[in-house]
Amino acid sequence: MSNSFSRAKLAKLHLEKLRKRTARTAFLLSVGVLVANGISAPVSAQESNHNAAKGLDTEKNWTYLVRDIIEHEIDAQAKDRSLWCYRKLVEKDGRRRLFITCQGQGAQIERLLAVNGKALDEKQREAEDHRIEKLIKSKRELQKQARQQREDAKQATNLLELIPDAFVFQMEERDGNRIKLKFTPNPTFRPSGHEAKVFHHMEGALTLDLDQKRLAEISGHLKSAVKFGNGLLGHLDEGGTFLVRQQEVGPACWEMTTLDVQMSGKALFFKTIDARQKEIDSEFHAVPVSATIEQVAQMTKDKVTLAVVQK
Repeated sequence: MSNSFSRAKLAKLHLEKLRKRTARTAFLLSVGVLVANGISAPVSAQESNHNAAKGLDTEKNWTYLVRDIIEHEIDAQAKDRSLWCYRKLVEKDGRRRLFITCQGQGAQIERLLAVNGKALDEKQREAEDHRIEKLIKSKRELQKQARQQREDAKQATNLLELIPDAFVFQMEERDGNRIKLKFTPNPTFRPSGHEAKVFHHMEGALTLDLDQKRLAEISGHLKSAVKFGNGLLGHLDEGGTFLVRQQEVGPACWEMTTLDVQMSGKALFFKTIDARQKEIDSEFHAVPVSATIEQVAQMTKDKVTLAVVQK
């Protein structure tokens, strides 16, 4: 946090950063789950995971299994090169907005399709055209978007790496090649930073796909309030929840399909922290890795045109 501001400006800047960081805590935990290109495990590794799930029902073995699968998640994220177009439905601030989203190399284009179930009219579609044309001509904005994606991915990876140490795991249920593990805070875990501190107040469940070695779902809730700076800098309320679900959208390619974050609290100067967002992604179609950002923008426009024609 910068020390070049006056005390008043520094307080305001700290508030804004705290709001963004705490509101994104559960989200950033989940961003690491948003990895795309799955890596098939060798037969011996798959057998090892299944053996652990079948008979070695101990805390140590569940931790080993979670650590192994998360390592594959992180590896998949680093090696992922797949790009997708999909429909994104976002519920936030009392509004439901439907987007057509298409990914390009280092950036993505989101084109608004409808608000609260009502499709944009011609004038609104023209405004979207102008907004996107301005975006793709701005090298600075595209670089900013790519930089933010890299920073979020790095932070999410760091949080994912902490999960095997931050929690204690127990078997809850098994369904075919998937197992569901409950997790509770590990009392010996020593967090550093706001995001990691939240782990000490969180419990929930994660679902593992043993065949493909993927984290299929993670959900949790705050079993107690999280205080930052002994409560002087703010807090997150008890009972806040999050849910992230991902699934295979192409051969060995996984993408997020559900994100639901419901967090609230107070920050410095009694400002409200309100991180309430639900996102449903569907209808995935692959984008050629050679596609330019202009071509990606045109893809979103074509899909909107198609949706209007089919209406």
